[in-house]
Amino acid sequence: MTQEVTGPLRRSSIVRRVKPLDPEELAAIDRAGRRCAVCRSGRRWREFTVLRPDGGEPVVMCAACRARYGDAPPARPAGEPTEAPADPAADSIPATPARRAPDREDRVRKVLRELPNGEYTTGKIAKAAGLQQAKTLRRLRQLAASGEIREVGKRWSTEPPATDLDEALDRLQARTSNIRIVRDRSPVG
Repeated sequence: MTQEVTGPLRRSSIVRRVKPLDPEELAAIDRAGRRCAVCRSGRRWREFTVLRPDGGEPVVMCAACRARYGDAPPARPAGEPTEAPADPAADSIPATPARRAPDREDRVRKVLRELPNGEYTTGKIAKAAGLQQAKTLRRLRQLAASGEIREVGKRWSTEPPATDLDEALDRLQARTSNIRIVRDRSPVG
């Protein structure tokens, strides 16, 4: 038993599935930020429907919320006011003073304080602080300008700066290969 095809195959097209939007509905969807008023989803916004419950403000709903709630959208969320305040003077004077957010401690400075004294790369400090390298580098340069840390080549040192004597001994040891310099020698005997 074979089946014969007479004529061209019919394929479903997106043009037939999506209904054209009225200019009013499109304007309402754009005013809603192309987001569903219930679930705040923005996916498949061309399939959104605009409902006007009891002649009120239009409510934009996605296909999933429309299937869930039908023609009766749920009540407005608590974050959105349903009506304007009656007394504008009462809103201008708050009942309680606004709290200021506590000043957050500088993350780079905190990481440098927690790490043991030594030399660290910008990447290691940035990773420990949880910041981007560019932002960490800017902050490290500010700390170096204030004298809190030192830049040693491409690394950052948290050690206190060396004295002139220490630097001279380091230079001497670097120039000579057969001399061993003993610094802190305890007295014998």
